[in-house]
Amino acid sequence: MFNNYYQLLLQKIRTLYSGSRLAVIVLLLLWCTSCSSKGSPDIKLQFEVQPAGRSGLYSVTGNTNLPNQSQIIVAALRYLRPLDQEWLDSEPNLNYAILDRKLVWVKKGKWETTLNLWQVAPDGRLQEAWQIAQARSGTSLDPAPEVSFVATFEPEGQLPTSENEKTSENKKVEIPELEGSLVRFTNEGQPYVKASQTLRVPLPSGRRPPTEIKPEDINDGWGNRYQLKPEPKNLNPIPQKNSKDMPSQTTAPLSPSEFLR
Repeated sequence: MFNNYYQLLLQKIRTLYSGSRLAVIVLLLLWCTSCSSKGSPDIKLQFEVQPAGRSGLYSVTGNTNLPNQSQIIVAALRYLRPLDQEWLDSEPNLNYAILDRKLVWVKKGKWETTLNLWQVAPDGRLQEAWQIAQARSGTSLDPAPEVSFVATFEPEGQLPTSENEKTSENKKVEIPELEGSLVRFTNEGQPYVKASQTLRVPLPSGRRPPTEIKPEDINDGWGNRYQLKPEPKNLNPIPQKNSKDMPSQTTAPLSPSEFLR
């Protein structure tokens, strides 16, 4: 069938070629256009970051053409380096601290969340998570002046969800073919989508009433074991009976007098 089609097409081209070369070129362009298939649209993942009233809170709102109920990880990162190193834009392996991270769901092409970059240290000072860990470990780090807000869509990390809360049937999100400039690849070759935005965010300042530390918050929930009080001694112990006063055990049958007791 295809051979007959191509033979007919060649005959038409030869006939037109004898009359006009322009007609042949137009025919070839139309033929190539009809043979080409339309590819998948590029993945869009855009968002805006705005301060959300209280210091340390940032509102992140975005839009995307990913399917409904797609799960996107939104995180705020601050890059760190030791004090004896200089900042290099081309350095690929910089350490960073995750200030906050949230999991959001796409609803009708939109998603939103709020990130809290500040925490209250045990002494009441407002600090970021890496500052609290730095005080405990005794290390010294130099933070970058900017905070990177990152939105990531990982097809392999999508969990089954239910679009209708009234139904118990969980449906897995249909993953589209990932195309576009936002597509990245892991070391294992798995594709994912990543969009980022950088803002200059100063370090926390000020104080708040420190949160009460409960025993279950210490030592992975065990608390300080050395603070456990010993069990009180019994001031009125139960007197132990003398073994001589205890009746001896025997397998002999009971006597008639013992039945009358």
